[in-house]
Amino acid sequence: MSIRKLLSALPLLLLGLHAAVQAADTASAPVAVKASTVAAASSVPAVPADEKPTQKVRTSFLDGWDQVPLQRLEDQAARYRGTYFLEGLHNSKRIALTFDDGPSAYTASLLKVLEKNQVKATFFFLGEHVNTSPELAQAALKAGHTIANHSYNHPYLNKLSNTQLWDEQFGRSQQIFQARLGIKPALIRPPYGVINDEQVTLLRDKGYKLILWSIDTQDWYVARKLGAADGLYKTVLNTVHPEAIILMHDGGGYRADSVEAVSMLIPELKKQGYEFVTVDQLIGTKPYLD
Repeated sequence: MSIRKLLSALPLLLLGLHAAVQAADTASAPVAVKASTVAAASSVPAVPADEKPTQKVRTSFLDGWDQVPLQRLEDQAARYRGTYFLEGLHNSKRIALTFDDGPSAYTASLLKVLEKNQVKATFFFLGEHVNTSPELAQAALKAGHTIANHSYNHPYLNKLSNTQLWDEQFGRSQQIFQARLGIKPALIRPPYGVINDEQVTLLRDKGYKLILWSIDTQDWYVARKLGAADGLYKTVLNTVHPEAIILMHDGGGYRADSVEAVSMLIPELKKQGYEFVTVDQLIGTKPYLD
């Protein structure tokens, strides 16, 4: 190339070099991200310093019984903190006994055990059972136990529309609780622990707290075995922790072993320094809506 041609091409070469330098600077510069974008990316609320950082289920997953994976329960508890509870959020030596699927023929004997030991519990009753056995539900309420809503007839909620969820299940049960007991429970437990995020949001916006569990005694399963009461007793003692929510049943099947296990557990747990409270007391909320 002649000197003349080289000189004439020099401006173009310099222009290309300048463009390349600009491109390199842009690629290496930090990308500005809006604060709103960062906030939207994280759906887990901040945890107050005096609360447990996470909520967990302490008992094992029972494979082959169509249970909700434990990680799913714990994930929903994290994302809906303050609405969806597996346990109390602090570390006091308080625990809550909870009973599902009643009232039934076993509820009366369970109430006697609780009265004898001066313990208050939380009963997640089914609307259809309260409607057919209102006297048992009234006895539990009169004794000072908290009555909560476990749906009308125990369906898988994820198979229902939002309208069905309310009109056929929780709303229908609320009408029965109001008519039979004069109360509107503020606490709800989804049957089987199954509930999707949209349904959690719907119930939260109506003012309800969702109560799951940190200790599943699996009494519905253990009751099939010999020595079930002793097995339930050991399950709780091996997994008990501060502010546990313990899941048991007073309805839905044979529950004599569950009642016996409760009579064994209360004295032992009191000996260990635990205080028994209702779920509303444990999480610091009202048991009933106005």
